Parts: sequence; C-alpha cells; structure tokens
Amino acid sequence: MGKVCVFQCLDYEYSSVKKVIYDCLDNSAMSKKLFRGAKVLIKANLLMKKRPEDAVTTNPMVIQTIAEYLIERGCTAIIGDSPAGPFTVHALREIYRACGMELAAQNSGGQLNYDVGYSEVTSEGALRLKRFDLINIVSECDFVISAAKLKTHGMMTYTGAVKNLFGVIPGLTKANYHFKLMDKDNFGHHLIDIAEYVKPDYSIIDAIDCMEGNGPSSGIKRHVGLILGGDNPYETDVVAADIASIDERLIPTLYLARERNLLDQEIEFVGDDYKQMAIPPFLLPDSTEVTFLPKTMPKWWKEFLIRKLKAKPKFIHEKCISCGHCIRNCPTKIITMNENNKPIMDLKKCISCFCCHEVCPDHAIEIKKPLLSRILK
Repeated sequence: MGKVCVFQCLDYEYSSVKKVIYDCLDNSAMSKKLFRGAKVLIKANLLMKKRPEDAVTTNPMVIQTIAEYLIERGCTAIIGDSPAGPFTVHALREIYRACGMELAAQNSGGQLNYDVGYSEVTSEGALRLKRFDLINIVSECDFVISAAKLKTHGMMTYTGAVKNLFGVIPGLTKANYHFKLMDKDNFGHHLIDIAEYVKPDYSIIDAIDCMEGNGPSSGIKRHVGLILGGDNPYETDVVAADIASIDERLIPTLYLARERNLLDQEIEFVGDDYKQMAIPPFLLPDSTEVTFLPKTMPKWWKEFLIRKLKAKPKFIHEKCISCGHCIRNCPTKIITMNENNKPIMDLKKCISCFCCHEVCPDHAIEIKKPLLSRILK
C-alpha cells in the first residue's frame, strides 16, 4: 500500500513550510535510506524565468527547506532542472536567479547544478523510446526528489510529480521527443518511461499556490494551501488530481500508469483530510479534450474526430515581443516570423503540443478550440 502525506500549509512562511516538509520527509521510505555523504538531487519545476509569486515554478521556500532537511542529515543537496529552451550555464543562472533558487541555495547551504552535460541512456523496459538523453546530474546522485508544482497543463491536462521529471531531458531535446511522440498517449508513456528509469526516491508537490486554466505558464494562480509528499510519484499525482477535481481519464500519466500496474489500489493517507476542505474544482485548460469516446468506436473514426476536435494555438501579435521562444521550442518547426517580425504558424502541421504556449513569456499565445469542440464541451 502506498503512503501519501497531505498537510495544510496556508502560506510560504519559513517555519510553516519547514514543519510540513520535515513531516513529509520523516514519513518517507527514503528517510530510512539516507546516509552521510549522499548526493541528493532536488529536481524542481523551473519551467522558465518567472518570479515565485507567479505560481509557475516550485516555490523557493519549498526547495530551501527540503535542502535543509537533507543537509542536517549529512547529505549534499543539489538543486537543479533543465528548463525549456537552451540548456546552458547562462540560461540556468538567469532562471535560478529569477525563480528564487539562488536565494534558496544560499539560505540552506545547498548547491545549484551548473553541469550542462548529458548522455544517452538505455531503458530496456521503456514502452516508447528505449534510448533518450538524460542530464548528467541525475546519474551522479544517490537519491532524486521530484519537487513539483500542482498545475494544469495544455497537453497533459495536469502536471505534478511525474511530468516534472521531463525536466531531466536536456533543453531543446524535449522538442525532438515531442515531435517523435506526437500523440498524447505516446508522450504519456514516454513520461512514465522516464519516471521508471529515474525512479525518484520521493515526490513533493507544492500545492500552496497552484495554477488552473491554461497552465503550465499562462493559467490563473489558485490558492489551495497544501503540500503533498509520497514515495510513489503516480500515487502522489492521484491525490493531487483528486484535490484539483480533475478526472483521471483526462490525465495520460495516470490512466496509463494504471494500465501498467504502477499504482496500488489503496493509498494510505497521513496528515490532514483534504476532502473536508471544500476545494472548488480547478478550471481545465481550453485544450482539454473532454470526449471519452467509446472503446468500441473504429480507430480511424476516433482519430478523425479527435483531429477535428483538437485545439490549436493562436498568436496575439499585439502582445508579442518577438523574442523567438516559440520558434526555438516548436517540435515541428512550423513557426516563422512574418514581415513585421511576428510569429505565424502552419496550423495544418500543428501537433497541439502547446510548447509555444508553454514558453511564451508575455501570454501572447492563446488556445483556440474549434466550434464543434466548444459545442460538445
């Protein structure tokens, strides 16, 4: 039986966060395995250069207190991620500073990862890519903690402990894997394959300030006031999705994990009863396909309908600052600049991964559903 901790934590005040993080980690199986001198990677969600109060990235107070817990036990705490865009020392330095990770490292005694090397690894048990690139720091550490943020997600509906591990894939290589695995189920299997290779020793989800709607970067900030922790990343995500009232049938990393028998039927809870907290359901991304088409439907007909119902990105040129992030992160390379230095896209070739929407710093891309999809929803 899996164990998931859910503790109320109403704000990011140091003593409150520290108590909850320590309670979570004390209840972890990992706490019994830690040894002096162990290197532990705290894999934060540092999607892009955003302030902590934007609720796009894992809050630095969560990261700081995790690092403090580890250092008190004689471990080396290494804070890291491979955010969207180029995986370079300069890019990491800018993102660490903006997201508050520099301060988290200074206050805790943790280290920031600046090793931008990566290697191809082989995962024979993977159901999709048997070989994929992995940033070096993962293999160099004895333990990995996935320190995620509870958010909605344009392509995967929800992002938490499992999706957070996509950040161990280096920089722009992520776009290549999106292109190879266009279908959301294929991509969901790939995310599970990564999680099964990395095998995070513990997962913590920052659900104090979350994001709903068109996440993971352009949604609406939503206060929930919880922190979650679990030994199994899938089970931790099950509870987080339940807190957000998101149907598991909309989350590929969960319904595929169940198909792969990676989830226990029962979960042991420790902490506060979130079901008594009257948390309103999260707003879903505009891209969410609420179809639940019957399994008996012919595959060709189902694929035709899904294509017709898929949402697509729409550029808002009035907001665009011509930064080019959308072009660099587009897996299919179908975005170009027009004569006014504004992005345009060949929508017929769009795979609806929403990478462009995810990395846009000025919310200049919206998600547009076809009329038929809006009617059905």
